[in-house]
Amino acid sequence: MHTKKGCEKICGKGNLTFNRRDFAGSFKEIFEEGFTAAHIIAGFEKSGIFPPTEAPAVSYLLKKKPKTRKAIDPALSSLLPAENRFPMASDTARDVSNRYHDILSSPTHRGLEAVQKIVSEAIVLEYIVKKHVANRQERIEKRYHQRKRGKRGRPVGDYFHNISLEELREQQAEFIEAGAKSEQRSQLRNIRSFAIRQMEEIKAEWQQKKEVIVDGVEKKMRFKQWLEHTKRDVEYASLDASRAEISSQLK
Repeated sequence: MHTKKGCEKICGKGNLTFNRRDFAGSFKEIFEEGFTAAHIIAGFEKSGIFPPTEAPAVSYLLKKKPKTRKAIDPALSSLLPAENRFPMASDTARDVSNRYHDILSSPTHRGLEAVQKIVSEAIVLEYIVKKHVANRQERIEKRYHQRKRGKRGRPVGDYFHNISLEELREQQAEFIEAGAKSEQRSQLRNIRSFAIRQMEEIKAEWQQKKEVIVDGVEKKMRFKQWLEHTKRDVEYASLDASRAEISSQLK
């Protein structure tokens, strides 16, 4: 309608022929009269864009809400590794060695001993990883809550304010190296402490079960005899070797 009125108005002025400039100006006038704010808002209202409402967002959230409340499949938890998988493997290897000691061949015995060593190493590594993660989380929280303070570069040379970029880099490298050595020694001490605790647990078990029945006769065994009788001599020797090796590294 507005386009028709604009054309009639222009034609009424006698402008029956148009050059490019006249056509562009007339078209701009027709466009501005035909597309007013009222027409644009009316189009937005018909399409639902205007006025803005929370209905689309609410409907979308309502559709998503049942998905968030969906129960987790219990079968998924069975796919996770068990917390006691390493101790269980160690106990199983020891039980197999004790029950079938007489019928197993020598290569099989050596294989079971290798399995016990590997499981012992896995237990130690798992303990180290958990200790390291907990220690790292504790240090992060401590660093986060620590008061932030500025640090100054250490002056070198003949002047108090004189310090070079190379000196700063060397100081930073020394600081990083010292921190890495300290962290490594801390991990080694944790491994040694764990090995010592495992050895003490074995000794405590021997104190409780040193009376053993052999050939129908109750016999009080010494610690070394008890280890050989219970097939735990390999495990204890591996822990003792680890403890000695780490102690030599910490010297």
